Amino acid sequence: MRWTEPWYAAYALVGMMVLGVAPILVPLTVEQGGRNGATLVGLVVAAFYVGGLFAPVLGSLADRTGRQRLVFLLCFPVMALAVAGFAFAQDVWLWALLALVFGGAGSLAGTVAGLFIVEAHPQAEWNTRISWFRLAYGAGQVVGLIIAAVAAAHLQLGWLLTAVLLAAGVALGRIRLPRLRPVPSAASAKPHMSVLAALRGRFGIFLLTWLLTMTGVQTFFNVVPLVMRDGFSVPPNMSSLLFLVGAAIGTLLYPLAGRFANRVGPGVVLFIGLVTTIVAFGAMALTTALHLPGATVIGSAALVLAAIAYSFEVVAATMMVVQVAPGSEGSAMGLLNGIIAAGAVIGAIAPAFLAQALGYSALPALACGVLLLALVAGLPLYRRSAWGPRTLSPARSAG
Repeated sequence: MRWTEPWYAAYALVGMMVLGVAPILVPLTVEQGGRNGATLVGLVVAAFYVGGLFAPVLGSLADRTGRQRLVFLLCFPVMALAVAGFAFAQDVWLWALLALVFGGAGSLAGTVAGLFIVEAHPQAEWNTRISWFRLAYGAGQVVGLIIAAVAAAHLQLGWLLTAVLLAAGVALGRIRLPRLRPVPSAASAKPHMSVLAALRGRFGIFLLTWLLTMTGVQTFFNVVPLVMRDGFSVPPNMSSLLFLVGAAIGTLLYPLAGRFANRVGPGVVLFIGLVTTIVAFGAMALTTALHLPGATVIGSAALVLAAIAYSFEVVAATMMVVQVAPGSEGSAMGLLNGIIAAGAVIGAIAPAFLAQALGYSALPALACGVLLLALVAGLPLYRRSAWGPRTLSPARSAG
């Protein structure tokens, strides 16, 4: 197919680990390992995303030196070894260290993978290619959630199976992976536009909106099996299956979201995703606060809806960041993953104290409030007129 490439299979493995296995098995492993304090769960989950904060710098370095292929492929054995170690570790600090490594490698792989889209293909094809590219990532998430659902009662087996699959990413990632030229250091800044000046425009608004979005979303998704268990009486294996259903539907909608964004602009797509997620988390919060009957059904439906909405948010943000970020396309993709990581860290540490005091069932209300702030902050981004074409260098594939 014109819009897909064989190496997407390796990118799918990153989605399997980052969005499928880790959000379910990390909190369960820490809790079932006898460290059931919410703050310790939050610490290890945060460590998983702290590694991603280095992705923009490392991704930009790989871009400038022309080592995009090498860095992308090396991420897979690093992830595989760290994930395998997670299966045997027993100490919370060792879990945190290993989570830092495989979370950071996963974020870096995702950052560099984006370079093979925006630097190897003309800008006119980006939106369509990004939507199919994200579909592969979402398909990997579905596989990861299947593994997590089966492995919820057999955690070590789930981690080892994930490690084996990640190791295969080296071979899969080599198949027709583009060769990119180095980015000249002069490409790191746009003419006549400093980063400070950019922060006063759409770039700054996007940063704030996306950071709040990721903070709100990850407040819930970082510990989804524990929220669903404590707040809605849904066991971890069932919450994994529900997450799977929502992720599968969202994955199938990636190409549709891309085509829709081409017509109405990515801002509208982001708006739809935010409103949908707010409705989902708001329903959860009201259900637990008012002790409404049918909490299990309401919570389950809301989880599926939130998982679907995440697809719209990520597709929109990926399209937006390459238009508004100052500097090269590689820096823009690294920035996107860095913000995701930063939001996830905030969404792991800060809510941990609330969960320790009030229980995990209090988190949907907090997540809903943060997303309402994101919705308001992003008001200037939702107009189609805000997304005119961006002038960029042509594709830089070396063949």
